[in-house]
Amino acid sequence: MKDQWILGLSALMCSWAAFAQSVTVTDLAGRQVTVNAPATRIILADSRMLLPMSLLHPGNALKGIAGWDDSLQTRAPDMGRYFSQQYPSLSSIPVFINPYRSSFNVEQATMLKPDLIVFDTGILAKLKSEGTLDLLEKSGIPVVFIDFRQQPLTHTPVSMKLLGAVTGEQQNAGRFIQRWNQLLDQTRQRVATIPKSNWPGVVFENHAGMTGMNCCSVFGRDSFGEFIPEAGGRNLMADKVPPQGADISPELMIVARPDVYLMSGADWSRRGGTSQAVPLGYEATRSSTLPKLEKLMQRDSISVMPVAKSDRVMAVYHQFYDSPFNVVALEAMAKLFHPQQFTDVDPQADLESLYRDFTGMPYSGLFYVQP
Repeated sequence: MKDQWILGLSALMCSWAAFAQSVTVTDLAGRQVTVNAPATRIILADSRMLLPMSLLHPGNALKGIAGWDDSLQTRAPDMGRYFSQQYPSLSSIPVFINPYRSSFNVEQATMLKPDLIVFDTGILAKLKSEGTLDLLEKSGIPVVFIDFRQQPLTHTPVSMKLLGAVTGEQQNAGRFIQRWNQLLDQTRQRVATIPKSNWPGVVFENHAGMTGMNCCSVFGRDSFGEFIPEAGGRNLMADKVPPQGADISPELMIVARPDVYLMSGADWSRRGGTSQAVPLGYEATRSSTLPKLEKLMQRDSISVMPVAKSDRVMAVYHQFYDSPFNVVALEAMAKLFHPQQFTDVDPQADLESLYRDFTGMPYSGLFYVQP
């Protein structure tokens, strides 16, 4: 009997050893990181990473999350409320201040006993200059960097593959990547057939109306700016502002004379101040968003442009710029730029299927709107 017990215990230990293995990955900052996978206590430096986590763990999106920042409270409250309806225990996850707005507290993070911390590459320089990354590496806590925001159409599948490897969910990550690539390739193939002389000139305003009716901050080459040429448009601000974007004068906007005007919008009611943005997201409807879109197009520096009186205007959910569902925003833009070539493409149906087929959650809300 004793021998049987010892054999059983040995088999269990061998089984666990086979399950929990050291995995070395190369993250999006080019760092080689060794993680004991699957990681079971993960700190997310941006709680909006909950969406990719739901793709890895359909129907169990909170699995393994030990703590995260306050973005679901301050930057995407509609997303926080939506996921809370599906997962009531969400509110019990420890929260810290977003590391873009404050120094990342290594001592506080250590108290959560994580076996992995996930940052986005946009904060890499800040973590290095403050000495935070060095402290984390000395503490022995593995840190990986992903990227859905800087170069989303290049790094989204790489980031999902990385997250799949460290969570042991390679199969779910692979299923999503395959579908994501199908949607991206479909858009690229059609755009490739359209002469560049037929590409419209495009301006994409960043967080339009978030802090009031002032104008304008625009995307440059990176982030949402990367989507414009991929969707068959000419990014009129690509050479006018830094890659990450910047504020521009009303005069520069007027001189640009865009054929298409895009703006990002979301529920920013919890950021402080009065938001005039188009409140796209999980609780949005056409009736709640369209009046805001029309009002923003009536701003002095916008209303004088011919595009303001056309139907070539669209507001896009801001959080797409940091989401693995970003490919749907690309589809919607391509359909707006070239409606004849994309008549049979339905971005709305594709978005709903992504939720249904990959997250285990029902679809809710409105994520882009046109007049």
